[in-house]
Formats: sequence, structure tokens, C-alpha cells
Amino acid sequence: MAGEALLERLDPRVSEAVARHFEVVKAYWERVTPTFIVRPRGEGYRQSLVKPSFKSLAAELKPLGYLPKIRWIVDSYHISILPRGEPVEEDQSRFRLLLAVTVLTIALDGFLRSRNPVLARELMADTPLVFNVAVFTLGVLLIFAVHEFGHRLVALRKGLDVSMPYFIPAPPGMGGTLGAVIAQREPPVNRDDLFDLGLSGPLAGFAVTTVLSFIGLWLSFVVDEAWVFRWMVEYPATRFQIIPLPQVMEAAASLVKPTGPGEVLILHPLAFACWVGFMVTFINLIPSWQLDGGHIVRSLLGRESHKIVSVAGVLLLVVSGYVVMGVVVAFFMMREGRESVEPLDDLSPLSLSRKLGLLVYVGVMILSLVTLFSV
Repeated sequence: MAGEALLERLDPRVSEAVARHFEVVKAYWERVTPTFIVRPRGEGYRQSLVKPSFKSLAAELKPLGYLPKIRWIVDSYHISILPRGEPVEEDQSRFRLLLAVTVLTIALDGFLRSRNPVLARELMADTPLVFNVAVFTLGVLLIFAVHEFGHRLVALRKGLDVSMPYFIPAPPGMGGTLGAVIAQREPPVNRDDLFDLGLSGPLAGFAVTTVLSFIGLWLSFVVDEAWVFRWMVEYPATRFQIIPLPQVMEAAASLVKPTGPGEVLILHPLAFACWVGFMVTFINLIPSWQLDGGHIVRSLLGRESHKIVSVAGVLLLVVSGYVVMGVVVAFFMMREGRESVEPLDDLSPLSLSRKLGLLVYVGVMILSLVTLFSV
């Protein structure tokens, strides 16, 4: 009788959709949440039938304003019907304001870098300052924008409600920006979607950074070490620093600007922006907390194992030289409700194609690694 009363009080389209994709055993109220005990329809291995059935159910209920969530309790599947939040209207004025301010801070950072006397007086004396500033600004914007729009496009393709990427300005010396953030207002349907969301941004950002690094290195200079020593004397206020390149930039430099014995590669500001881009990609792929790598590993291992791997991710940050970032991630990991996103279907395992995609994840992470301890 309680189940019949529930079905009468529910939107009939919801109960019909659940019954269409699953065999309903019982319906009940879990406090104020309507819930169905169900079995997968069809023959064969029942767990393998849950994933496609639930995905179809979610796709049917979302336009009606509901989100299903499936759990395994004792010995049966329980599907709870949650209200889906109303789509939030984007605040375009805030997006434009943050973008404009970030463009200015990036341009200021590029201006200060391009005024370096070694570049401005020695190596690029005939190049207009505005050219270097424009190239640097466009490069930094592309690196971070493509990363975030990679997330956004995949999220929209999967029907998720997400915000525009909001850029975060930063003072000069930090590239002019702290990147951008996207607000994801609802969870992904299953672990496959969580994996796709996590990998899409770093993969897109890595691709555009790789392309730009060839341009930045082509604009860079190979000079004799003796010149560098002379410039250190002539321009004592200029900071000369040897920075380790990630493997992908090392390979690109060997093709575009190979150096011989006694020679030094001096990076153009765009090449330096790409160096920062690879560093950000590496940090994002750390398998901890709500970083992109955290979502990827969470989709493979589940909630509890992800917590253990997150600790290993913090240690990886520390041993790679990102001590401050490791402390920040560890701090947020200890706060309640700051774990990786939990999909609506957290029971179905990651698909084989995504498991193979983990090789791409590891490969991009290795190629982007910048070990700061070797500076």
C-alpha cells in the first residue's frame, strides 16, 4: 500500500520511466525522497545491465527536472529520485569583467617580461614591444581557456549544467592569472562521464600548449654561454635562472632550437608561458582531492581507495618540488565535503576504453612533469 501511495503522489512520468528501464520490486519514501527497489531487466549478467539502463533513465528524467541516484543496499538496487536544480542564468557581465581584468594583468606581466633588457636591447632590439606582449597574452589566454573549455564542452555534450569559465587575475610575476574555474552544478551520470570530465581539460590544454611551445621555442634564442656571463655583468638587476624543461619541451627544443656544447637556450616570453602551462597541466593531473587527476583516479578506484591515493598524490607534489601546493591540497582534503565528485551511478565500473585511456593520462602527466627541485 505504501508503494502504491508513493506512485500516486509522484509525477507519473517518473514512475513510468523507472518501470520502463527497470523491474520495480517496491516503492517507498526515504524521509522525503521517493525511492524504488529495482532489478535490471533482461537476461545475462545483471550488473552489466545496470549501467546502460540507468544512463537511459537519467537521460529521460533530466528534462523532467529530476536526477536519479542508484545505490546497492544489503542485497538490492535502490534508485532515489532527487529534484534537479533549475538552470542558472549565466552572469555575462561578471564573466566579461573577469576576462577583461585578466587580459590586463596578463598583458602587464608580459610587458614586464618583454622589457627584460636582454630581450629588449640585445636579442629583440628590432621587435616592437607590443608584439611580444600580444603574443604572450594570447598564448596564456589560449592555454587556460582551452583547458577550461575542454571541460565545458564535454560537460555540455553530456547534458550537465555547468558555468562559463571564470578567469582569475593575478599579480605580475605569476603569469598574470591563476587560471580559470568552472562551476559544475550537478554530478555526472556514471564513472565514465567522471573520467571524461577529468581528462578533457588537461588533454585539451596539453595539446594547445604543445603547439604553442613550438612557436615559443622558434621565437627563442640559442646563445653562447659567454654572452650570458657578459649580460650578467652588464645587467645586474636582471635575474638569470636555469629552469628544467618538461620532456615534451625538451623534445620540441631539440627540433626547433637545438643547443650545442657551451650554448644556452633563452626562452621567449611565449615559451615561458608554455613552460607554466605544462606545469599547471602536471599539477592538475595529480590524483588528489578535486583536481582533474583526482576525478580520473576516483572514476577508476571509487571513493574509499581514492582517499588513499590522494595522500600519495600530495606526496608526489612534495617530492616534485611543489611543497606549497601539496600543503594547500592536503588542507582542502581534510575539510568535510571537499572530496571528488560522486557520480549518480557509482556502482558501475569504468569501461574498458576509459581504462585504456589511463595510459594517455599517465603519458601526459609524465611529458608535462616539471621537477622544481632541480632548479
